[in-house]
Amino acid sequence: MAQNVTLYNLLISCPGDIKKEVTLIEAAVDEFNELYTETLGITIKTRHWSKSSYAQSGGKPQALLNEQFVNKCDAAVAIFWTRFGSPTDEYGSGTEEEIEIMLQSGKQVFMYFLNSPINPSELNQDQYQKVLEFREKYKDKGIYAMVDDKFDFQRQFTNHLSLYFLSLISEVGHSKSETLNP
Repeated sequence: MAQNVTLYNLLISCPGDIKKEVTLIEAAVDEFNELYTETLGITIKTRHWSKSSYAQSGGKPQALLNEQFVNKCDAAVAIFWTRFGSPTDEYGSGTEEEIEIMLQSGKQVFMYFLNSPINPSELNQDQYQKVLEFREKYKDKGIYAMVDDKFDFQRQFTNHLSLYFLSLISEVGHSKSETLNP
């Protein structure tokens, strides 16, 4: 039977050192969809440059990604570990630019900083310093979570995703009932 479902696009924004967590985000979203699509009529689709973009010429890479899918997202999850990423024309990294686009549009950004160990020979001190500076700057723009490992991240993100979208659905339902019952 056909069903009306509201689709929300969730941007996964992260530098190149974040790989396992992207898979964890997708698993958490799949679990959310399994639990709530039929009962609440809501589904979330993840968007990440690795699967949501296509080869295109005629502009700067980040600007093209923004036009292809970033600007169309309803919320974002951003994760940093030891790398800040590559600079764009306007920001310190593509991840920072995506976060700023979302914030300037008044959209939800779930922000996480991983506190996992790394082999010292793999650490780029300049990149890590930029992560620390961004974290300090961001603390005046919202709430972020520090996570210790993939299990802590998955638990926190799943919880935050559910809290946010269930409260969003609750607000929408509440405003509809006010309209129907003035």
